[in-house]
Amino acid sequence: MGKRSQLTAETVSAVAAQNAGHPLTAERAEGYATVMDGILQQLETIRALPLKDVEPAVVFQPVEAARDD
Repeated sequence: MGKRSQLTAETVSAVAAQNAGHPLTAERAEGYATVMDGILQQLETIRALPLKDVEPAVVFQPVEAARDD
């Protein structure tokens, strides 16, 4: 996978206008871009972890239902 470029306010604004029909102010688009770029960086870090042969842990915690007898 190639190097990801930083998410810009212009990109966020264009996607919001084209896909959702919802134009954004420059300030709001900048705020969304900052937050979403941080999330994308975290996802990139998770994808880089060596988890190819690791199976997920199975967690089973039975809960006893409350009865009104």
